[in-house]
Amino acid sequence: MNKKIIFVHGYTSSSKRDWYPNISKELNKLGLDYSIPDLPGGISPHSAEWLKVINEEAGKTSKPIILIGHSLGTRAVLLYLDKFEKKADTVLLIAPFNNNCALNRIGPYPDFFEYPVDIEKIKKLAKKFIVLHSTDDEAIDYQQGVDISKELGATLVTYNNWGHFHDPDSYNIILESLKSVL
Repeated sequence: MNKKIIFVHGYTSSSKRDWYPNISKELNKLGLDYSIPDLPGGISPHSAEWLKVINEEAGKTSKPIILIGHSLGTRAVLLYLDKFEKKADTVLLIAPFNNNCALNRIGPYPDFFEYPVDIEKIKKLAKKFIVLHSTDDEAIDYQQGVDISKELGATLVTYNNWGHFHDPDSYNIILESLKSVL
C-alpha cells in the first residue's frame, strides 16, 4: 500500500488507550505505514500544538495521506486541512463534532472552536470523506455527525450501541472502514 495513515486521537486519549493498541496490532500484521502521535496538552489541549504535530507527521512522507480523527481529533483534522490546505487521499471522522462553534466552544478545549472551518475549501482537499457515528454516542450527539457529513458530502456510516467508540473492540469497525479505502 502506498499510503500513510495518520491517526489523531481524541481528548485525553493516546496511542495506548481506547482502540489504538488493537488497531496497531492489526496494521502491523498488514504491514501498513501509519502513525498515532501522542498529542500534547492532556486535559488542557491547544489546537495550535495539535496542528503542529499533525503537520510534522504529514511532512514525514511523500505518500498520499489518510487522516483518521476520533472525537476532538476530528476537529483537529478539519482545522489542519483548513489551515495548511494540504491534500489528503481520504479523511475518516469517528464521532465527529459539527462546524457549529457556538455549540461546541464550551468545555476544556475552546480554541478548537474559535472559528468555523471553510467547508468548501476542505471538500476540495480530500478525495473521500467518511463519517462514523453511533446513535447512542454519550459525548457528541449523533446529529453532529449527520450535520458534518452533509456539509462535507461524506459517506455517513451509522452504528448503534457503540457509544463514543472508546471500547477497545471498536478497532474492528474502524479497520473495516479503513480497508475499504486502501
